[in-house]
Amino acid sequence: MDLRKWFCPAKPLPSADSDTPATTTSSTVSESRAGLSSDASTGQPPASTDLTVTNVNAAIEQQSKNPPSQRTAVDDIGTDSPVQIVLKQYPVTVYSGKGRSFVDKWFHGREWLEYSVKADAAFCFCCRMFSITRKSGTLDAFASVGYRNWKHAMAKDRGFHKHENSKDHMSCYAMWKEREMRRKTGNEVSTLINADQLRKNRYYVSSLIDVVGFLVENQLPLRGKIDAFDDMSEGGSGLFLSMLFYTIQKDPELANVVKTIPRNATYTCHDMQNELIKTLSSVVTEAIVEEVGDSFYTLKVDGTRDPTGCENISIVLRFVNESYEVTERLLCIATAQKGDAQTLTDTVLTELNKVGLDSSKILSQVYDGAALMSGKRGGVQKILQDRLGREIPYVHCLNHQLHLVVVHAMSAETALLDFFEVCDSLYKFCRKPTVAMHYKGEHLKRLLTQRWTGHLATVSVILKSFNDIKAILTDADTVLNYGAETRMEATGLLREISEPSFMFLANLTHRVLSLLDPPNKLLQREDTDLLTGLCVVASATACVKKLRCDDEFKQMLDTATPTSESLRPGPKRRRIESTRMDGYIVTEPTGGHRGDDDFETELRRLYYNTIDSVVGELERRFSERNSQLASALAALNPEADNFLDVKAVKHILDLSQTIMIDAEFEVAKEFLMSQKQAMQGDWTIQHIISTYHNHLIAMPSVLAAFKHALTFGASTAMCENSFSTLKNVFSEHRRTMLHERKARLVQLAFEKDLTRKCTSEWKDRVLRRFSSNTRRLQLF
Repeated sequence: MDLRKWFCPAKPLPSADSDTPATTTSSTVSESRAGLSSDASTGQPPASTDLTVTNVNAAIEQQSKNPPSQRTAVDDIGTDSPVQIVLKQYPVTVYSGKGRSFVDKWFHGREWLEYSVKADAAFCFCCRMFSITRKSGTLDAFASVGYRNWKHAMAKDRGFHKHENSKDHMSCYAMWKEREMRRKTGNEVSTLINADQLRKNRYYVSSLIDVVGFLVENQLPLRGKIDAFDDMSEGGSGLFLSMLFYTIQKDPELANVVKTIPRNATYTCHDMQNELIKTLSSVVTEAIVEEVGDSFYTLKVDGTRDPTGCENISIVLRFVNESYEVTERLLCIATAQKGDAQTLTDTVLTELNKVGLDSSKILSQVYDGAALMSGKRGGVQKILQDRLGREIPYVHCLNHQLHLVVVHAMSAETALLDFFEVCDSLYKFCRKPTVAMHYKGEHLKRLLTQRWTGHLATVSVILKSFNDIKAILTDADTVLNYGAETRMEATGLLREISEPSFMFLANLTHRVLSLLDPPNKLLQREDTDLLTGLCVVASATACVKKLRCDDEFKQMLDTATPTSESLRPGPKRRRIESTRMDGYIVTEPTGGHRGDDDFETELRRLYYNTIDSVVGELERRFSERNSQLASALAALNPEADNFLDVKAVKHILDLSQTIMIDAEFEVAKEFLMSQKQAMQGDWTIQHIISTYHNHLIAMPSVLAAFKHALTFGASTAMCENSFSTLKNVFSEHRRTMLHERKARLVQLAFEKDLTRKCTSEWKDRVLRRFSSNTRRLQLF
C-alpha cells in the first residue's frame, strides 16, 4: 500500500474538521448521523447488525457524539460539562430605566444552567448538546443564542421555570444524565462498535498527538506548502507530515493501523493540526488552573510587540502549589486592541475569568516601571485595585530597577560614557573580517542597551584579552595590508586604551558590575521571592559601599597603572606655562603638561563619584516605599530579631483577609526556634514551609503567612523568558499564523513539562477532549 497516495486526499476535507466554525452540508450531516450504518472500515457495524443496547440508548449516545450543526459562536461555555462562572459583578442591562444583571444564586439547584461572559447570556448545557429540533422561543434562546431577559428570569410562567419544565428540556436532560451514567460505568459507544477498531483509532490519533507534541515542545514549525505527502522536499509537506510518515515507517503496528483508517478521516490537514494544538493547549491551561487551585497568586504582566505590530501580553502566575513549592506558570499570551491601561486591565481580568481563576485571590502584582503599568493614578496597578476594591501591593520588577541603577549611575560621568563608547568601537573593530582572522583573543561581547550584563561581559573580555587587543591594534596600525581606514581606526583606539584612565575605569566598572551580577541572576530564578530578592540587593549595596575607601582606590590604581604606563606614548616637548598666569585662578586648560598628581586626582574624583552614584541609586530605588509590607516580610525571616511578630505580620494576612490567631504565632515561634537550635544550618522560609508544613497545618494562620511571603514575586523575568520563546515560534518564515495559534504554540513550548504529560500520563484526557466534538473516527 502506498502510504503517500493514501494520505493525499482526493478532495478537501469537509468543514466539520476545520478549526473555525463553518456550515456543514446536508450530505455531511446525514453521513455523520448515519454513523451506525457506515462502512466497516470506520469500525462501526452496518445497519442490519443486532445491537446489544436499545435504540433509545443508541440514539442518546449518537446524539452526544453528533451534536446539532447549529451552534452558538460563544466559546467560553462547556463542552464536557456546564460552566458556571461566578463573578463579583455581572454586566448590567437597563430594563425600563432599571439596571438588571445575571445573579450567581440562580446556579443553585440548576446544574444544567451555565453563563457566558462573552455573550452576557445564560445557556442550557443539555439542550445545547442534545436537542435536535430548533423551535422559536425560549428553547432556542437557551440552546443557541442565549437567554438575557433578566427581568423575567425567575418568573413562574417564564424564564428558567418555564424552560426546565418543558418536554424538550426534560428529554435532553435525561439524555445528558444517561451519557454521564455511561461514562461512569464505562459503557460508552464501545458497546456499539468493534472494540478492536476503537483501539486502532485511539492508537492512530495518539500517534498524531505525539507528533504534534514533539514539534510544539521543540518550537518547530508544523506546516509546509501543502497538506499532503506529494512533495517531501524542503518546504513541501512540512515537518508534521514528514515526521508522521517517518513514524509510520518505523512503527509496524501503526503501519497496520493506518490501513484501517478511512481516507476522509486522516486528520492531517492544517485545520486538524489547529484542533490538536487547541486540545493540547486547553488541557495544559486546565492543568495550570488545577495547580493553582484555591491558592493566592501573584500576577505578573509584561508586553512586547512582534514584527507584525501586534501587542503580545504575557500573563504569568506565581503561587505555592500543593507540594508547598513555589511555581510560576505562563497562563497565556493575550493581545489587546488598544495600548491604554484600561484596555490592558480589562484584557488581564478577562483572561483570568475565562479560565475560571478567581480574581479575589490576587495577592500582589509585579510589572515593569513604565507609567502605563505603575502609574499611581491611571496605571494598571491602580486600576486593578480600584476594580477589585481592595489593596493589591504593586512591586516594581527588581531586575528592571537594577538595570536602571547601572544606566543612571554609569551615565553620571562623561568619562564613563566615553569609556563604553571605546568598548563598543573595539567590538566593532574586532568584528571586521580582515581583523577577526588575525585576532587571537576572546571575542568581545556586544553592548546591550536593554541589558547591562552585556557591559559586564565586554569589560571582562577586555581585562582578560587586553594583550591580544593591544597586539591586533599595534599590528593594524603598522601593516599596510589592513587599509588606510582600518589603520586610522586602529591608531585612535590604540591611543585611547593607552590612557591611564582606560584601564582604571575598566577595573572600576568590572568591580561594581560584578557585585551587582549575583542579585541580577538570583532575581531571574523562579523560586526567588520578594524578601530574598530585597535581602540580596541589600547585601550587594553593602559590598559596593565598602569600595568607598582609599585602600580600595589605591589597589585599583596600582593594578591599572603598570599596564597603562607600558602603553603610554613617549613624552612630547615639555610645555612651560606662561608666567602671565601667575596670581590668577585658571579654570580652563592652557596647554601645559599635566603631572601624575593631576591624573591621580582626576581618577580619585571619578572613583568616588561613581561609587556614590551607584550607592545613591541603589538606596533610592530599593528603599521600599511600602514600608509596612517590607516590615511584614522581614518579620517572617527566621534570622530576624522580631521573627513571627504578630503586629508586623498582620499586614500580610490582612491582604488576604485571613484571621490572625495570636496563640498560633506564639506556639509556632517556640516550636521553630527549638528546631533551629537542634538543627544547625541556614534557615529560610522555603526550608520551614517544605520541612514543617505538616506541623504548621495545625496553625493555619502561620502557614498562610509563610505561603504569602513566598507568593510575593520579585521580577518579571518569566514574562521576558516567554518573549524569547515567542521570538523562536514567530520566526521570519512563520509570520502567516494567526494570533490564536501563535499564543497556543508559545504556551505549549514554554510549559514543555506539562506538554510532555499530554503525550504520556494525560494522553487519555487529551483523547477524550479531542473526541468531544463530532469526529469520523470513534475513539471511545
